[in-house]
Amino acid sequence: MAKNFPNDEFDQVAPAPGRRRARRSAGKKFLEFIAYFSISALVAGGGLFGYQTFFGGGTKLDLNAFSDNTTKTSVDPLRINETKVIDAVGQDGLASTVAHKLIDKGWNVVTAANSLSGVSSEKTVIYINSDQLNDAAKALAVDLGSYSIEVSNQYIDPITVVLGTDYK
Repeated sequence: MAKNFPNDEFDQVAPAPGRRRARRSAGKKFLEFIAYFSISALVAGGGLFGYQTFFGGGTKLDLNAFSDNTTKTSVDPLRINETKVIDAVGQDGLASTVAHKLIDKGWNVVTAANSLSGVSSEKTVIYINSDQLNDAAKALAVDLGSYSIEVSNQYIDPITVVLGTDYK
């Protein structure tokens, strides 16, 4: 406080009675954190236990429970696989056009993209990750056109369509 000011009535006030709080040490702050963390973990664990006990522990939401009983189009179970369309021709919008064509037929197309720069293909090929997807690939070939089906782990998606220059 500055020393140049004259004393007034506020300088005459006696300090308040009672004890002052001492600053907490780092150890006490850490113990307080551990206490709050433990209580939070206990409450979260109790909530999870209660959820699993009373609601069966299922984590998937049944969207049919909220249905308004309107008629829905049924999607063929073969067509729920994630499908990727790659344009290896370099034609603008080709992958997007083919993807929309497949979506209209009920396929779950997650990506439509151009191939890496400079990479092209002469023929259109449907790549699948495993032999178990062979039936789905045959159904896709019916919707897309008669193109060859090959098993390859080159692509991440279960079904990948690489469009070549022979695509009509």
